[in-house]
Amino acid sequence: MESKSLPSLVEIMDEKEIKKFLKELEVLCRDFFSLIQRLKNSEINREICFFLQKKSEEIEVFLDDYGAINNKRFFYFRELIASVRWINIALFQSLHIIGRFRNYELDFPEEYKASFLQEVRKNCEFYLSCLRKLGEELIKEGEKIGIKSKIRRKIQLDSLEIIPKKILPPDLDEKVLKSKKGRVVEILMKFLEILEKFTIYVCDLKSNQEITEEALETFRSSFNRLQSLYDSYLKNTDIERKIEDLKKIRGHISVTLHLLEIGKALAHFYERHTTKIRKYSTAIKISLLINPSKIKSNLKKFVIPNAFNFAQRGKKVSERIFKLLKTDPDEYIIETKPLIIPSHRIEDFHIRPIIPVTQVANKYKAETFLYFNRKRYNMKSAIEMAIAIPDIREFLKKENTRIILQGPKKAVEEISSFLYDKCGAYKDEKIYEIA
Repeated sequence: MESKSLPSLVEIMDEKEIKKFLKELEVLCRDFFSLIQRLKNSEINREICFFLQKKSEEIEVFLDDYGAINNKRFFYFRELIASVRWINIALFQSLHIIGRFRNYELDFPEEYKASFLQEVRKNCEFYLSCLRKLGEELIKEGEKIGIKSKIRRKIQLDSLEIIPKKILPPDLDEKVLKSKKGRVVEILMKFLEILEKFTIYVCDLKSNQEITEEALETFRSSFNRLQSLYDSYLKNTDIERKIEDLKKIRGHISVTLHLLEIGKALAHFYERHTTKIRKYSTAIKISLLINPSKIKSNLKKFVIPNAFNFAQRGKKVSERIFKLLKTDPDEYIIETKPLIIPSHRIEDFHIRPIIPVTQVANKYKAETFLYFNRKRYNMKSAIEMAIAIPDIREFLKKENTRIILQGPKKAVEEISSFLYDKCGAYKDEKIYEIA
């Protein structure tokens, strides 16, 4: 049987096809360039940013579909489009915070809230100035590559409506809980678990660890799921009306989420479109337009500290809610505690005397974990502890060994005391990366 040769799925465009491609690009850029021109004025709002976002994404996808990322003529134009998109996300999320801030229930004094809003407005001016520079360069580059679109001075935005994306309830990892109290406790536990991981990350940054888009996306998506869970199971319910502090938890989750959206956008721009990693000529050009150091400084001095403050404040609110539910907060409030096991106590650190820690961990509803050598062990599991103990002993043969306990405060304190009595483990004042 004769086999037929399959046609190639990718072909190189000829000059005639490139001209057709350019005409299509002109049409896509018409309204987009008009919006860029409007950035020259002081007038800016969420609607304009939303429209900019929609059009820039549309143009970037179009360019990528035709391989502009590998073409000398169109590569810089494509990079500028992408840069506008990510800086615009930071501006949009900042304007969203300003627009919604008064509607959030927040556990902060009015002076702090006013100071924070002033800082957000100042950052809006910074992001807007970056957009103006990028936009001006984009229009110039468009002319160079042959875009002849006439910029329309007036475009209609009245019909533009910001419609939130609808998703199915994020309940895949949810336990079936019949009581409303159980649902509140479950969501607060998730909040506290995410908060503790974020706290470790922020503490690590003090040792000059780089802020990465990957890390910020991890926390952004976690807070996003948390907000969705709250809205699915607690928002506008009887228990939310009875416990006023629940709305404050929602407020702190929301502001943290929007700050992390800003952080992810800035980190993406910093990593992908400046000379941070990429040394090609277009990255150098963009870095001359937008100072990468200012972007990095904004991340470290504004985004991360404020995201941490808003999330951390929610911990105090959680304590009040647990007490109101007649539940001991220390059984749920997550704590992280680094311990040092002295090398000379190796004979005391083996399975038989240490394995009872699983009984302590199992007394509490929340999970308790042991972190060692970048691995995580569930302390409720005798099997996992039986794996962890020999691994730790191998290191104890050579030197004092660090482990990290993370779980409900009562469990961590009880296990710490147990390990002190059995093998002389003492607290290490430093916090180390655990994941």
